[in-house]
Amino acid sequence: MNIPKIIGLRAFQTTNNSGSNNKTVSYPNTNYGLTMPRALSKDTVSFGATAKMLQSRAMGGVSLGVARSISKAAEPMQEKIETFMNRLFGDLVATQLNPKLPVFKLCGRVKTPKSIVEKSATRQYNCKAEVLDFMTDLNGAKIVMRDGRKKTVEKLLSRFFPAIEKGEIELIEIENKRPKTTEKMKRTAKEQYDYASIDFLEKMQRVQEEKWESLGLREKRRVRFDMNDLTEVNYSAIHFLFKFPGEPRPFELMIMGKDVHDLKELDDKLFKILNNKDIDKKYKPLVDIVKPLTEPGNKEYLEKFNQYRGEAFIFQREKDPNVFVDLCSDTPAYFLPLKSNLPPVYDLNNLNRIMLECENHPKKKK
Repeated sequence: MNIPKIIGLRAFQTTNNSGSNNKTVSYPNTNYGLTMPRALSKDTVSFGATAKMLQSRAMGGVSLGVARSISKAAEPMQEKIETFMNRLFGDLVATQLNPKLPVFKLCGRVKTPKSIVEKSATRQYNCKAEVLDFMTDLNGAKIVMRDGRKKTVEKLLSRFFPAIEKGEIELIEIENKRPKTTEKMKRTAKEQYDYASIDFLEKMQRVQEEKWESLGLREKRRVRFDMNDLTEVNYSAIHFLFKFPGEPRPFELMIMGKDVHDLKELDDKLFKILNNKDIDKKYKPLVDIVKPLTEPGNKEYLEKFNQYRGEAFIFQREKDPNVFVDLCSDTPAYFLPLKSNLPPVYDLNNLNRIMLECENHPKKKK
């Protein structure tokens, strides 16, 4: 393995789960066997290709100008989505006065032009019409649960039933995201990571299909349902596609617990860096640490890091729900500490601290 100089290791903080005082540990510059990144001759990385890996931005897809027009066209429906979500669930969001309510936050977004460009390239959507027809996550919403227990999530999801029965919204697809590590487990072991029971999700499916049947449409329509959608990084969630009558496209709704969401906020950045996706320049300190993992000669380190990411998602899902949420606290989430033979700088608690620094103190443009 090549052993050139690695990036200067930064001091990082570790915080125990009980909220005790932080401990700062400094590591000197040293060599850990990681190959430093070189200027890329093309938009590709050595990390194994997947359906979401961007191999080259010259492989097709729409232009940035077209993507901007698509993102702009999606904005009116986003307002409709967020109005609907607030009407249905706004009274369940925890506040400082009522911190035991079940929802930590509701949020939504329109897919950014750069993300549209990248996804259109990976999926080979080469014109505006194809993107509008087939890219189902141009609009998105998310429910982050303070309490992610099944009975709590199911009670919340039951609020969709009257809306479906009244024809206010249609359920198109359910994906029950489960950790890849559960693949060979028995059903009861797998289900401990679910946010709702399969029986309940099947009930949601039936409610929608019975509505279509009442309209004489059931022979043509079925709710797509993947009850065991395994995720490589052991991410747990429920993803839905819903559609408003009269709208040409569906929107994506994700449901997950706060602990999983905390890690996913960081892991989304790691995914972009490791898979050659565009990431805001303010995250350069994070890129400088993580990007060397994708260089030739660092496969062993990358595999260990990906395994660590997966173990950390299991750790987050297995945490007990917070009794209440202090919305004023700026204490960062506590993740599984690094145990494998990797440089300490790759501890997720350190990477999370750096990400938060990038977000809270972005460098000013000269």
